This record gives sequence, structure tokens and C-alpha cells, in this order.
Amino acid sequence: MTTTKITAFAATAAVALTALAPAVGMAKATGPGKYTVNQQAYVYKQPTKIVDGTVFKGNTIKVEKLSSSGKYAYGMVYGHVNRHAWVDASILTKK
Repeated sequence: MTTTKITAFAATAAVALTALAPAVGMAKATGPGKYTVNQQAYVYKQPTKIVDGTVFKGNTIKVEKLSSSGKYAYGMVYGHVNRHAWVDASILTKK
């Protein structure tokens, strides 16, 4: 009985961990370069502060730098934004 519970727990944990891995690894700016926006998101004047607009799926951003945490990317946002701004790095895919 105990072996069955341990096996079930291990299988559940393995499924949960493998479900997280693709979500983390699929999209994220990792350094300078051109990226495509995967989903609609806010544009910031500073990382996490002062919402300055919205970027839409399909827009392009030329990333110049990342925040110290790596969570936000700064660069020229093309599309209707057309200015330098910060965006969430997790919504970007390398072109």
C-alpha cells in the first residue's frame, strides 16, 4: 500500500515538473537581438513601473538590454508603439 502511494506521488510530481519546463523555456528574451511579441502586454517607462502603453502580438522589439533580474527587456518597440520601452521578457521569442 505504501509503495503504491509513493509511486503515485512520484508520477504526479514528474508530470507537474514536465508541464512547467516548456512554459519557462518556450519564450523569453535572453539577450540583445530582435524578438517577436507572443501576446498582448503592457509597455513600461521603467521595469514594473508606470505603464506607458500596450504592445500587441506580432509586434517586434529590438532588445538592447535586460533588467538585473532578467524579467524585463528594454529596447526599441516597433509597431504602433515606435519608441524605447521596457516589456516583460517572457512574452518574447527570438526572430
